[in-house]
Amino acid sequence: MKFDLKIVIKGILIALCIFIGILLTARLIDRIYFRPESVFGRTVKGFEEQKDQIQILFMGQSDVKFAVIPKAMPYKSYNFAEVAENYIGTYLKLKYHIDEMPRVKILVLGFSLPNFSSTRLNWVERRHLSDYFSFGYVTHQDFKELYRMKGSIVLRQKISSFSPLLDKGQFKTFRKNLRKLIRNQPIQKTVMEDGYIRFPEYQTVPGNELMEGFAAKRIEDHFQENNKNDFDKDLISYFERILILCHQRGIKVVTLTIPVTDYYLKHVDRYITQAALYEKVLTNPKFSPYIYKHLDYLDLYAKDHALFIDADHLNHKGATIFSERIASELSKIMEQIQKTSALTDPL
Repeated sequence: MKFDLKIVIKGILIALCIFIGILLTARLIDRIYFRPESVFGRTVKGFEEQKDQIQILFMGQSDVKFAVIPKAMPYKSYNFAEVAENYIGTYLKLKYHIDEMPRVKILVLGFSLPNFSSTRLNWVERRHLSDYFSFGYVTHQDFKELYRMKGSIVLRQKISSFSPLLDKGQFKTFRKNLRKLIRNQPIQKTVMEDGYIRFPEYQTVPGNELMEGFAAKRIEDHFQENNKNDFDKDLISYFERILILCHQRGIKVVTLTIPVTDYYLKHVDRYITQAALYEKVLTNPKFSPYIYKHLDYLDLYAKDHALFIDADHLNHKGATIFSERIASELSKIMEQIQKTSALTDPL
C-alpha cells in the first residue's frame, strides 16, 4: 500500500482543527455560562458596577472575604478580597482598577500570619492565576516578572486561561458545571452581597476535637515545614508595591488582622510569631510610613467557636458582629482623614 504523505498531513490538519474547535467551543461556553457565575467573576462584576462610588475598599484573601460585610460600613464599601489570593494577585487587581476609583479614601488590606509565607506563592501554581490572565490583570511586564519568579508554571497558567480544557482543575469544574447546565440546575448557589460571601447558617464549625485537628491541618497548608518565621522576598516586594501604589494616589492603607480561633493560635507559633510579623513588616521603617493604621483583632473571638466556620474563618454571625465592630473604627479613621484633608486643601 503506497504511503501518501499528503493524506497524512491533511488528516493531521483536520484533527488539529477539530481539537482547536473543541477548545474554542469550551472557551465560549465557559465565558458565557460559567465564568460569570464564579465567585471571582461575580465579585469583579459587582465591583465594576459601583467602583466609581466606593470609598472604602477591602482586599485580601478568604479570611477578609468571609469576615467583612460591606453594607455594615459607614461609607460606601466593597469587599474585593478573593479566596486563596496573595499579595501578588491583590496588586495585579488593584493596579488595573485603581485609577477608576476616584472616591476611594481607604484601602483595608488583610494582614494575617501566613500572608508572607513562601507557601502562599503556591497560589501561582494552582489555577487561580488563570482568572487574572482572563480578566486582563496581568500585563506583559507582570508576566515577565512572574515568569522569572515561578518559571514555566506561569506559562502553563497563561496557556490554560485560553480554554478550561487545558487545565486539569479547570476541566473538572467545567465538566461539573456542564452537567448542571444540561440538567438545568443552578451553576452557583453561593449568596454574595457587595463581594461578601454569605455561607448558609448550617455551615458552622465542627466539634472542638475536630476543629483542633482541622486547625493544625490548615496551618500545615499555610506554611513550609520546619521553616520558622518565613518571609518570602517576593511577597514582601508586592506588599510594598501595594503600599506605594496607594500612597501615590492619596489612598490611606489600613491593615486588618481578622480573628482566628484559639486552636489556630495554639499551633501557629510553630511556624510564625506575631512579634516576628510586626518586626519584619508592620513596624519596619521601610513600610510603616505607608500604613495609616493597623487594626489587630487576631484573638478577639478566639474562644467563641460559634462565630467561626472553621479555625480561621468567621461565619455569617461572626462576620455580622465583627463588621459592626470595625465599622465604628473605620468611621473614626475616615473622619480623621477628612479633617486632615480639610486643613491641607487649598482654599
